[in-house]
Amino acid sequence: MKPAPDRLPTYDDAFRLIMEAAAGCLLPVEGAPLADLLGRVLAEDLHAPTDIPAAANSAMDGYCLRHAEIASATAAAPITLPVAGHIDAGHPLAGLPAGHAAYIATGGLLPDGADTVVKLEDVELLDAPERIAIRSAPPPGTYIRRRGKDMQAGALVLGQGQTLGPFEIGIVASLGRMGVRVRQRPRVALLTSGDELVMPFDEPQPWQVRNANSTLLAAAIRDLGGEPLDLGIVRDDPARAAAALERAAELGDVVITSGGISLGRRDPFTAALQALQVRPLVHGVAIKPGKPLFFGFLGGKPVFGLPGNQASTAVTFHLFARPFLARMQGRRTPDLSAIVLPLGKAIDNRTGRDHFLRGSIVTNGSSSCAEPFPHQDSHLITSLSGAEILIRHPAGTPVLVAGSPVTCLLIR
Repeated sequence: MKPAPDRLPTYDDAFRLIMEAAAGCLLPVEGAPLADLLGRVLAEDLHAPTDIPAAANSAMDGYCLRHAEIASATAAAPITLPVAGHIDAGHPLAGLPAGHAAYIATGGLLPDGADTVVKLEDVELLDAPERIAIRSAPPPGTYIRRRGKDMQAGALVLGQGQTLGPFEIGIVASLGRMGVRVRQRPRVALLTSGDELVMPFDEPQPWQVRNANSTLLAAAIRDLGGEPLDLGIVRDDPARAAAALERAAELGDVVITSGGISLGRRDPFTAALQALQVRPLVHGVAIKPGKPLFFGFLGGKPVFGLPGNQASTAVTFHLFARPFLARMQGRRTPDLSAIVLPLGKAIDNRTGRDHFLRGSIVTNGSSSCAEPFPHQDSHLITSLSGAEILIRHPAGTPVLVAGSPVTCLLIR
């Protein structure tokens, strides 16, 4: 099932193969209400039904007036105007009589005749009857929000492929929409293998380890807008693993396994996938960590076999499964964002594979650098804490000195 070590695909080749497969896995469209839009991916274009704001209004608490009537105001010769009324937000004034001002609150509708707002701090209130004095005229049109400044009728506001966060959901509501069409959430069936695994609430023996991978992956899937289906631990029995894989493919849009995918004599998923005649598009990649990565299809459902060490699981999920799930949802920008930064300290890579190091972005004054964490062992789950980036150390460059430019994939 697995190609010879010297023929392992590179990261770029494996990524290309897997993402090409994602093109045929776009999820169906469904309607969703406002309350269920967080993290969803828009499947329609949204246009402004009207100009927003629908009419000119005030951007400041102050007094609205005709600029021409106060243009000559100075500290020595102020202009005084009687106050014709008060305009609070939601309480318009039909019109402003010539030679008058009107109090106006932020968001108040600008009355006919007014073309400028003077803020409260620049107005002197005089004795009754209510009047104001202006000692300096601001430019015409000051503190006025023009009609359609935010959106013009018919303008594209949000487009297909946009991921809906809190701000975008607020925009949807501002358009008068109670719901929109979105891609379905990917249902991701999770299986974890290992006779050594116990539940997080168990007290492990020295030869056992708590199952953290299922929890880690479920959280990462939810963060991407998916719906994890945790199907539990599969013991090191190929027959049970095969049955569990078939059940997972029935329940999920995608199957993700953790562990049991290498060449160990008791790795159940490797044997189970072979017994189920699942042809691998990828099995083994020239990367560190994550060399045993598997990808193929079972019953038409994509299957990711991630290595079991916690850091390997997390890294390969971000490198391959995360952009695949993003493509299934039709996200406009499915891939991890990449930036180039100077390396904070020298690093070695003599593995013959691309090394993806967990690290963070360290900023000192106006400059930033990529700082790899000191411990990169694939079994150290603590090496994930605080990780913001995966620093790519190419296979063909054994040593990168401090200050070398490196490509960093943003994972937070």
